[in-house]
Amino acid sequence: MLAGLDAYNSTFISDLNAVEARINTANEQLSSGYRVNQPSDDPGAIDAILNFQGQIDQVTQIQSNLSQATTVANVGDASLSSASDMLDQLTSIAAEGSSSTTTATTNASLGQQVQGIDQQLVSIANTTFGGLYVFGGDDATTQPYTFDWSVAGGVQQNNTSSNTLTVTNSDGNSIPFPGQTAQQIFGAQNSDGSPAASNIFQNVYALGQALQNNDLAGIQAAAASLKTSVIQLGQAQTTSGNVLDWLQASTQTATSKLTNLDSLLSNVRDADAVSAATDLTTAETAENAAISAHGTLQIKSLFSYLG
Repeated sequence: MLAGLDAYNSTFISDLNAVEARINTANEQLSSGYRVNQPSDDPGAIDAILNFQGQIDQVTQIQSNLSQATTVANVGDASLSSASDMLDQLTSIAAEGSSSTTTATTNASLGQQVQGIDQQLVSIANTTFGGLYVFGGDDATTQPYTFDWSVAGGVQQNNTSSNTLTVTNSDGNSIPFPGQTAQQIFGAQNSDGSPAASNIFQNVYALGQALQNNDLAGIQAAAASLKTSVIQLGQAQTTSGNVLDWLQASTQTATSKLTNLDSLLSNVRDADAVSAATDLTTAETAENAAISAHGTLQIKSLFSYLG
């Protein structure tokens, strides 16, 4: 009789442990939201889960990089827009100074205005974000230019670095970033190092000097050269706009990929809340019934017959 009782109790405890394991699993799924919380839950799903999670981590990092790049690109684009406004002012000043009726006193005053605008253009070339020079290229910690009206061109160049930095999107494509250096935009040079015809600083300086010297021919020549600088800056703005468009499209693509990857990961990892809740209720009901039945079951042993 005792042997039968032990066998019954052993089976009961084994079954009870199995039911409690189902309860624990259901509770864990409901609290975590995951069907697979550890490898033993579904060994066959682990590789897929790790693969999807790895891709999600990678695309998330790319999305963060794109977001930071977009912020910097917007700062640079806004700076170029301000520079464009200044060139418009310079164009108006050149037109006024080119008039044969403008006095030497007026031109001297206009020359002072040009000098002030040139100083603002240098500040734009030295635009910073997060402690780095936006147009600094590969050497973003060195200020590109220093304003110095006493030297030819009105500036001293401190940074001659090119730009080899890139930003990569979730498709694996890259684009130079920030893309344009201060020299390329404001201080374009010929192959021999001399100022190019479109060199903004050189043309602004030439206009300012001609105005201060009341040199009508020089003012008119500088006004003509300034037009090439306007074109130069317009091309820089187009490049900046193209970079922003690329970043926006790349961000949208990354967001779409993350949504898809999250869905794929959810399919293999996440719990079915309704199913888990049902399983929990079923297991708890079975446990309570088993305990109740075990408690009322009358099994007599040898000692029951002893007086």
